[in-house]
Amino acid sequence: MPSTTPAVRTTIETVLGPIAPSDLGFTLSHEHTPGVPAVLGVEYPWMYDMPAIRQRGIDELTEAKQGGVDAIIDLSTPDLGRDMALSREYAERSGVHIVVATGIWREVPRQLRAMTPERVAEIFIREITVGIQDTDIKAGVIKCASDTEGVSPAAEIILRAAAIASNETGCPISTHQWAPTQVGRQQVDILKDAGADMNRVCIGHSADTTDVEYLHGLLEDGVWLSMDRYPGGVVIGADGEQRRPTWEERNATVRALIDRGWAGRLMLGHDYAPSLRPRDFPTRYLFLSTVAIPGLLADGVPQATIDTMMREVPRAFLTGARVEG
Repeated sequence: MPSTTPAVRTTIETVLGPIAPSDLGFTLSHEHTPGVPAVLGVEYPWMYDMPAIRQRGIDELTEAKQGGVDAIIDLSTPDLGRDMALSREYAERSGVHIVVATGIWREVPRQLRAMTPERVAEIFIREITVGIQDTDIKAGVIKCASDTEGVSPAAEIILRAAAIASNETGCPISTHQWAPTQVGRQQVDILKDAGADMNRVCIGHSADTTDVEYLHGLLEDGVWLSMDRYPGGVVIGADGEQRRPTWEERNATVRALIDRGWAGRLMLGHDYAPSLRPRDFPTRYLFLSTVAIPGLLADGVPQATIDTMMREVPRAFLTGARVEG
């Protein structure tokens, strides 16, 4: 373990600069914003209608702000595609606080796979303390990812690098996992071995399982859980049709964890990854606000508990604080 734990952060980094934690507000825990894919967007820009993509992002984030969303944690990484100038414009035009990520998703570049965790951590630390790309926009979170394949050797390098960077800077870690096969357990074990502070670790996509015992076990290790990918249901992907828990089943899992006393470690989101095609339905950033949260309230979850998950927990996660009670 590190000899000292970084202090609680007094500000939260956004694309428009640091803000007071009290200014964060209603926050979605795991999202993305419209942009072009990594590599393709740089090498073949003629394939994409950037003015239309930009306007879509402005419209959707403005819609989110008008619907009560104050902030999003945008977990887009270089291998997914990032554009800090576009992110800055989205925040300026919409009024939504956008916290952006350093780290790597599933497509770990060959060059990084040949590096040590210490060397990769230098990249993350620079993006946290100096800025991303050619800007002074600083990352407020570190992204790591492991999916159906489990934690591959390349993904382990990224996890260990994230632990090093988090311990040095106090920046929290948010993961992508494949919850049906409990990949989050592998991530936690590696992060523990690397000396990460579990209070600065969030295991994402945790609502993709209804196994409450698995999630309870992760929470007992001291991590946060992002209960995201609402609305769920049938997903059509590269591997064909895949059934994931519906929003009602996700709500039931959230409610079961609340009943066990874990509301102060849960936050909610959509993992909205806007495609370049027309939207499948309106108000995607507002599904929680317009459907799932009213469902939780109707099921007897108090408004104060909703506020804990949507306001207090993201603020505590991003700063390294703890939620009281």
